[in-house]
Amino acid sequence: MFSNKFLSIIKSNLVRSFSESKCLLQESKSNLFKLRKTTGYALNKCKEALEKNHGNVDEATKWLNEQAQKEGWDKAEKVKNRQTKQGTLVLYADRANNQATIVELNCETDFVARNEKFLDLSSNLAKSVLVNSNVSESRVLLGREDLIKLQYLNESKTIGDQVALSIGNLGENMSIRRAVIYKLKEDQILGWYMHGSSADSLNNCHFGKYGSLVNFNMSQRNENYKPFDLGRQLAQHIVGMKPLSLGEMPKELPTTTSETIKIDDNETRLLYQEFLMKPNTRVLDFLNENHVLINDFVRLECGEVVESEETK
Repeated sequence: MFSNKFLSIIKSNLVRSFSESKCLLQESKSNLFKLRKTTGYALNKCKEALEKNHGNVDEATKWLNEQAQKEGWDKAEKVKNRQTKQGTLVLYADRANNQATIVELNCETDFVARNEKFLDLSSNLAKSVLVNSNVSESRVLLGREDLIKLQYLNESKTIGDQVALSIGNLGENMSIRRAVIYKLKEDQILGWYMHGSSADSLNNCHFGKYGSLVNFNMSQRNENYKPFDLGRQLAQHIVGMKPLSLGEMPKELPTTTSETIKIDDNETRLLYQEFLMKPNTRVLDFLNENHVLINDFVRLECGEVVESEETK
């Protein structure tokens, strides 16, 4: 009888032990797939992270991110001398607060430049720049050294950290090259246009090889042009016609019709160029007809050589 009772206890313990082991195995498997889904890291990395952190998903996630960041910086250091001639311009506009930015992010190949992860990174960088840059001027141009120090989104890392992390993930050298930021007054109007990208928009951002922002005022509103549409047309002209400067408005406009005025095809002053949307009409005449005053504009081209780089 004692023997039977002893065997019964052993059997009960074995069943309970097996049941507990099965539950732990199921929990471990569940945590593994949960970690894989939330972090996107390789399955073997997730398994290693859980083993090192006794199955704690939060601690495993933290460990994975720290390892990925370290590997990203290591990779970034190894590839830092590779040329980054491809990439994209990304525009993020906050119409409610009358502000926008265009950011240039470069990489090595066009293949990566069209990658959704690269475009997702670009859009998040643009949002980070606009939200976290503490600028008071209406127009500010920031270079790489200023940009990499800015906070990335609302996370506890910098833009530089995130770019390095993405270098580790995508395997190519990348560089956030520059950003232009417009933060306008209430009475000013912001126009923008982007051109030349296989991706139209993502995360409320717009992509392109060429982009422009324009700051203008309208003293009178008219039925022909809504402010947003007018701003887009002006910005589109700037992208297409490549003006180098605004030019000065003449003290007196000629009384003759615009068709009689000779327009130089090589003109680089915006006001004196033929308006792209209205042939045989200068930009300044179009602006005068519609009670518009341009305060400032900027045109960017991805990969272009700028004067400061030519002198290096």
